[in-house]
Amino acid sequence: MPGLFEGANRTLTALKISYLEQLNSKIFALLSTLFSRLKIDHLIKQIGITNATASLKKKTKRCVNIGRVI
Repeated sequence: MPGLFEGANRTLTALKISYLEQLNSKIFALLSTLFSRLKIDHLIKQIGITNATASLKKKTKRCVNIGRVI
C-alpha cells in the first residue's frame, strides 16, 4: 500500500509544479506586456506626442462635425 500513496504523492507534486510553472509563465507574460506599455507611454511623454495626439483628436472631431452638417 505505501507504494500506491508514494505514486499518488509524486503525481500530485508533479501537478503542483506544472500548475506553478504555468502560472509563472502567465505572470511573466503579463508583466512584460505591462512594462512594454509603460515604456512606450514614457517615451511618448518624453518626446511630447501627447499634445500632438490631443490636437489631432480635436481636428478629427471637427471633421466629423463638418461631415454631419454637409
